[in-house]
Amino acid sequence: MALKLKHKKGGIKQFFGWLGAIILLLIIPIKIFRFAEMNYTTKLIIDIAPSILGPAGLLFLVLSSSSKWLNRSLLQSTFLVSFTALGLEFMQLLPRPGFLKHLHYTFDWLDVISSIISLTIAYVVAKIVIYYFQNK
Repeated sequence: MALKLKHKKGGIKQFFGWLGAIILLLIIPIKIFRFAEMNYTTKLIIDIAPSILGPAGLLFLVLSSSSKWLNRSLLQSTFLVSFTALGLEFMQLLPRPGFLKHLHYTFDWLDVISSIISLTIAYVVAKIVIYYFQNK
């Protein structure tokens, strides 16, 4: 059952769009903050923060879409974003050709776990928001 929600002012799709955009934009200051000196715990949190924010933000953006290709149920959208996010994490294991081998991207199981936790929390939040908007 696809999300059959109207795209009107104050609607749920608009809410998900804004929420997704804000979450994804939060990645920018976090990436900049990586250059600051910090202790191990803070560095660990900063290192996995994009893996927490990215999948959740993408899920909310997919849920806000009016495209017929992305108009799926919440569970289907979550699986689509999971496949994308985890695919990107595991692609870091592939050797990079040419000048790309000098880029510093490393595979980390904490990023994979963070992505799964992020999507689980985003799914629960979306489920609650959808329930609230539909029973309002």
